[in-house]
Amino acid sequence: YRKENRIAVTFFGDGAANQGQVYESFNMAKLWNLPVIFVIENNKYGMGTSVQRSTATAKFEERGKPFGIKGTKVNGQDFFAVKDAMLTAANSVRAGNGPELLVMETYRYRGHSMSDPAKYRKKEEVDDYKTNDDPIANFKNWGIERKLVDEKTLKEHDKKIKLIIEEAIEFAKNSKEPLASELWTDIYNNK
Repeated sequence: YRKENRIAVTFFGDGAANQGQVYESFNMAKLWNLPVIFVIENNKYGMGTSVQRSTATAKFEERGKPFGIKGTKVNGQDFFAVKDAMLTAANSVRAGNGPELLVMETYRYRGHSMSDPAKYRKKEEVDDYKTNDDPIANFKNWGIERKLVDEKTLKEHDKKIKLIIEEAIEFAKNSKEPLASELWTDIYNNK
């Protein structure tokens, strides 16, 4: 309505992708040609049930087809693949082409919530992803291999980041409710 160059990005998991309101949202987004990117995080286990047991078709990238929404499957474990897919989709949406759907193929190491011990997976499966396909470790190794950063510097940054997080948690715990005017503070805006 404001004719601003902003887009909306909405995230939901593979389990939620089977719910009716997703398709109502697809329909309305395409009908109104809304500037939105729908991102399905396919971590292979909606809640505690594998995609194979809960989903008739795991080709989530095709879920927008009946609505004329382009869908793309992305290696969500690859920083550069995610960046490129998001930029491509954002440019298309900003150009007025309507909504897009990105399916980020990823993996969840822990249970779905604090009450989920994730006993439905073998330890070896989780360890394999952590060892061989962790996106943070892969990106770190990419930077080290190209001598863009070294291990010592990364450890220093980790310490600083942990301190910032601890301070933010304490600030949040000890702060009053923010004003409604703060709703747009620090919102990412890549115009």
